[in-house]
Amino acid sequence: MSKNNKTVNVKSTKMGSYSAFLTLVVIAFVIVVNLMVGELPTTITKLDTSSLQLYTLSETTTSMVGALKEDVTFYYIVQNGTEDANIEEILNRYASYSSHIVVKTIDPTSNPGFSTKYTDDTLSNNSVIIESAKRSSVVTNEEIYTTEYSEEELMNYYYYGTTPSGTRYFNGESALTTALDYVTSDNLPVLYITTGHGETTLSDTVLADAKAENILTEELSLLTVTEIPDDAGAVIMNVPTADISEAERDVLLMYLETGGKLILNTDFSTYSASAMPNLAAITQAYGLEAEEGLLMEGNTSYYMTAPYYLLPKLNENSDVAANMSSTNITTITPMAHAIKKIADTDKYVEGILTTSADAYVIADIQARLEEYSDSDSAAEAYNKRDGDATGTFYTAAYAEDTVTGGKLMWVSTPYFVDDYFYSYNSELFMSALTMLCEKSSSISILGKALQVMSLAVSTAAASFWGVVFCLVLPVGAAVIGLVIWNKRRKR
Repeated sequence: MSKNNKTVNVKSTKMGSYSAFLTLVVIAFVIVVNLMVGELPTTITKLDTSSLQLYTLSETTTSMVGALKEDVTFYYIVQNGTEDANIEEILNRYASYSSHIVVKTIDPTSNPGFSTKYTDDTLSNNSVIIESAKRSSVVTNEEIYTTEYSEEELMNYYYYGTTPSGTRYFNGESALTTALDYVTSDNLPVLYITTGHGETTLSDTVLADAKAENILTEELSLLTVTEIPDDAGAVIMNVPTADISEAERDVLLMYLETGGKLILNTDFSTYSASAMPNLAAITQAYGLEAEEGLLMEGNTSYYMTAPYYLLPKLNENSDVAANMSSTNITTITPMAHAIKKIADTDKYVEGILTTSADAYVIADIQARLEEYSDSDSAAEAYNKRDGDATGTFYTAAYAEDTVTGGKLMWVSTPYFVDDYFYSYNSELFMSALTMLCEKSSSISILGKALQVMSLAVSTAAASFWGVVFCLVLPVGAAVIGLVIWNKRRKR
């Protein structure tokens, strides 16, 4: 072998060794980078590329999770091989925001008795149990995935038997954050619902909204207690048809004098200071009284369809509104009576819902209606007459004793939390409830619709882009190709 060949072989060997060394360095670098990336949170390493942003957590959730000071375990109850990608991903998102959250997968087929420690019900697949040192909460798959039906779909189903398709929602964040707040809260407020005075029962929808804010609800007979329980976040008396006794009045006044909170909904047809003097004594003690009769609105911008279907103005600067996520809402207070401030009160009073200055009160609407019982112009019974009380009134008012901390919210319509109108009033009611129960902010989070909206393209646009993609671009590409081919051929 010649000297030149030996030199070439040595150089080749050195180059090969150098290449192998560089290869090993690159491989080691990639391994180290992968290990480092693996330690990074999911929020950095895996972007939420879903079109519906299913895994993106709200500021409410990230703030709550980031502030955790205690360990919380998320048990993902799922059979091996049937994992739901959406639930898996959102659980990892929660864990990525706090070292105090650990996610553990439990297969019910291999560990069938696990969930019985937390619930007597049989859990559906892809459910979650959240546990802290304080308590635990179960989030079923039916709570994570829900279906809502429009009124039109329900009507078609009832009248024509058409199967409604509904809108499918992913409520993963809403359900899990509510459960997380429940298991980590030091104290859970109780909303006591009074009974024994012909009160209207709160609907399941209202109770569900309270539960979503982790406000517990219990019925309370004022006749059976000498004081309101210490765990009361607030007391609600929803449209009583009979007065409370003097003893019950004293219990409520004592509760308010020690910083208690009362929500009162009344009906113009049953409530008056003369008919319910003991209940009236409570409102008067907080600087509020009723103008007896049916409240009407003289300004067409302040009512819908009829002058007693009031659309009062929301006081955006009120303490209650300050707790709302949005004040750009419409509230409806039909068939209300007027609330007004007592002039010489020493309590802090503010209107929450206010009429226009053209509002008026018909003291005896039944007598007016009887005047037109045989007439086609019965609507004239609702017209303003001389002698009717006029001016600006409240249909919802808030009063506070700034010394004791006692608070009263009074709404003057029986329909404020009625299911038919509740969708309009729920934002305001829940804002007031969370404020009175001293929850710093609402944890209700909207679900995310799983339907992807299709892109609508007009006929003209479709024709234009059809010509572009089917004619212009192919012909342009062919012309450019011919030009390049011709240039190369002439070289």
